[in-house]
Amino acid sequence: MNSILRIFAAALVLAASHASAADRPNILLICIDDLRTQLGCYGDKVVKSPNIDRLSEQGVIFDRCYVQVAVCNPSRASMMTGLRPATLNCYTLPYHFRETKPDAVTMPQYLRSQGYHVEGYGKIFHNPWQDPRSWDRPHQFGSGDYRHYDAKQKAFIEKVRESLPGDDWRKSNLRGPATNAPDITDEQHPDGAMTSRVIERIRKLKDGDKPFFVAAGLILPHLPWCPPKKYWDMYDREKLPLASNPDLPKGVPPVELGTNYEFSHYADLIDFPTPTGGRVSEKEARRLIHGYLASVSFADAQVGRLLGALDEMGLAEDTVVVLWSDHGYKLGEHGGWGKMTNLELDTRVPFIIRDPKAKANGKRCGRLVETVDLFPTLCELAGVKVPGFLEGKSAAALLEDPAADHIGAAFSQYVYRPLIGNSIRTAEWRYTEWREMKDGSVKERVLYDHRRDDSEDVNVADQHPEIIAKLQAELNKTLPPSPVSLRAKVHSKAGGPKTSLEFVNQHDGVVRLTWIDPSGRRGRHWDIGKDGVQPMGSFVGHVFVAESLDGHYFETITVKKLQKDGPAVIELGKTD
Repeated sequence: MNSILRIFAAALVLAASHASAADRPNILLICIDDLRTQLGCYGDKVVKSPNIDRLSEQGVIFDRCYVQVAVCNPSRASMMTGLRPATLNCYTLPYHFRETKPDAVTMPQYLRSQGYHVEGYGKIFHNPWQDPRSWDRPHQFGSGDYRHYDAKQKAFIEKVRESLPGDDWRKSNLRGPATNAPDITDEQHPDGAMTSRVIERIRKLKDGDKPFFVAAGLILPHLPWCPPKKYWDMYDREKLPLASNPDLPKGVPPVELGTNYEFSHYADLIDFPTPTGGRVSEKEARRLIHGYLASVSFADAQVGRLLGALDEMGLAEDTVVVLWSDHGYKLGEHGGWGKMTNLELDTRVPFIIRDPKAKANGKRCGRLVETVDLFPTLCELAGVKVPGFLEGKSAAALLEDPAADHIGAAFSQYVYRPLIGNSIRTAEWRYTEWREMKDGSVKERVLYDHRRDDSEDVNVADQHPEIIAKLQAELNKTLPPSPVSLRAKVHSKAGGPKTSLEFVNQHDGVVRLTWIDPSGRRGRHWDIGKDGVQPMGSFVGHVFVAESLDGHYFETITVKKLQKDGPAVIELGKTD
């Protein structure tokens, strides 16, 4: 029996059903990239987010929800597996959780084993790895262009590229302007096209014999900010407020602040300053804030389309709707732009659950919750047993009573090599230890007093040794000091003799073959059609992952011996 079948067999044993399929709600999970809590329902007076605000009025809005890493890939992997980054050993962008923890079972995988039909669209896991094993159908994105640059903008990109030194890392992957306002319809943007595709699929699934779990992932407001022009027109750039706390926090080490690294990928921002390296001009800040807010309003409109479709199809009373973001975002606060820190602005996210049966709909919840709590919460709402391997706690009780007991602290991590920042957030404090990855020794301590400093403007670690001792003890229970290696468990071994291979696809559909490099990163991949043959040169000790795009076949292949008389033939798609 191959590995995926063993996982499903284990899941089936773990989770006997508590309710018949007919009694279970449908689930719509809406994932929005880079969405901070600057929304009307979180008290903002500038942004225009009427549809998310409406969802919050119909469900329970969580004021204190925290992600486990303020980076796309590990945050999404943690939410979808219900496991902390330390358990997954997935902290950064390049490493897929299938290589860091091969036996992980995702939320849709588990729900499928319990009788749900599961489908995913748009950005759910980190691009480009949307994890075929998690879905009943091949994952799909919306078609179209994310940027719609005109000829002048494209010429500008090439001009900037030519001006870069030959050894500049952006020479081969320079991105275009960070903002653009194309005069297009919603559906000419891939997020709008994806939304239409999800609505079409729900229309077909609503009369099926299984409840459905559909995940819809919007990429905006992730950079670049290129939503349709009509969303730019909603805002007067000159009246947009700038960050109220642009100055650096007092008494913090530079590692606490991040680098603004992502912005320097873009052709019009190649000299973007670090938090400690200068200030963005007011004109530039207004342009960027305008682009971000226009993108939020565009994303909000897609949420409105999804909610409207549920209403129109008569599914609103039978469908649990969850809205979640993979992390927060800085727009000039503390000299920061983007995510990738343990600060409140990066780790706190919008989180709304509308369960039609919940007593607390229309109320706010001030309890601390973590996104690892979503997996067990949806299990409980779906009427299936919560599997024992999860590390979060179901928040379903908070949908009945927002003041019910839940957890006392939320935990976040961020790798800034050679250090890793481990952070604990309680109702009153945020404490972060920056530890050496090689041995777990503490190099920096940062403490913010949220009783009087919600903006995290002052490090008061020197003033409260007794608080630090208490928080450190609690932090160490969940994230104990230990060496951290980013190398994935599944990886190629370097230095073996060269050999030749011939992969033959016997699966009834496309199989994607991906080389895993010696660090455990996914490298080049090949899509092999039914009965297709892919010859290649390789080395003994190299590892490949083969997974069918329909999610029904998966295998890890290690090249084990040298072939002297012709290529080694490796058959893909066979199951025991």
